[in-house]
Amino acid sequence: MLDLAPLHLVSHLVPQPVSQPVPQLVLLGAVLAAGAAWAAALAVLVRRGDAVPLGRSAAAAGGLVAVAVALVPPVASAGGSRGHVVQHLLVGMLAPVLLAVSAPVALALRTLPGTARRALLALLRSRVIGALTWPGVVLVLDTGALYALHLSGLGAHLHHSPVLRALVLGHMLAAGTLFAAVVVQADPVRRRLSTPARLALLVTAAAAHDVLATLLYASAHGVAGAAAADVRAGAELMRSGGALVHVLLACAVMAGWYARTGRELARADRRAERTLLPPTV
Repeated sequence: MLDLAPLHLVSHLVPQPVSQPVPQLVLLGAVLAAGAAWAAALAVLVRRGDAVPLGRSAAAAGGLVAVAVALVPPVASAGGSRGHVVQHLLVGMLAPVLLAVSAPVALALRTLPGTARRALLALLRSRVIGALTWPGVVLVLDTGALYALHLSGLGAHLHHSPVLRALVLGHMLAAGTLFAAVVVQADPVRRRLSTPARLALLVTAAAAHDVLATLLYASAHGVAGAAAADVRAGAELMRSGGALVHVLLACAVMAGWYARTGRELARADRRAERTLLPPTV
């Protein structure tokens, strides 16, 4: 019979003392800096008499708050499966969706000075960004990395290496935001996918995430006592929490499609009205 519970699969999910998360404070500082940058960009727009939709600002604030909550106690100091999964859901899933919806790149393009704006545009048009935003690549960077973390011995070292833990969280945030940006497409991207293609990418990621949660749940039979219950609870949380975030992401995709279709219909109506108007004398 196939053994689904090798030690390295569950060792990082069993409750253990958590090291002092000093490097995570660096990530927290980056979050605060991102919030300050967003506020500065809004101030630039206000001076111009312009603004950002309130929903985008709320999404940006929600994404940054989600990351901050994951980096401070009680979440950051929690051990075991549930604490690890809560950090994963906040940093690697919920925050990226909210940040992607907020369209930070579009805001930067509207507010950066000329030289910085041209540099950002060049980066967005580069082959590197084109490769990173290819659907297969974003899927591997985001979901594939989760498999590498949970199904290898890497996770066993997270509780003993604050630096490694911070690097993993940083990767989760970056890869999750890249994946969400490709799916949502609120920001300008080099490779624009159709709505069916983006939904197919989302369904593939959701299915892979659910399979990983199932594998983790099955691995609990190799752990004794209360630790087994904690592993199962973490796997259930990963499945249910991941499903909720994926539904939220699907709603963002469909909302964007609805808004874009509405704009196209409005333009078509205006063209039709101009065609039907009698010529002026």
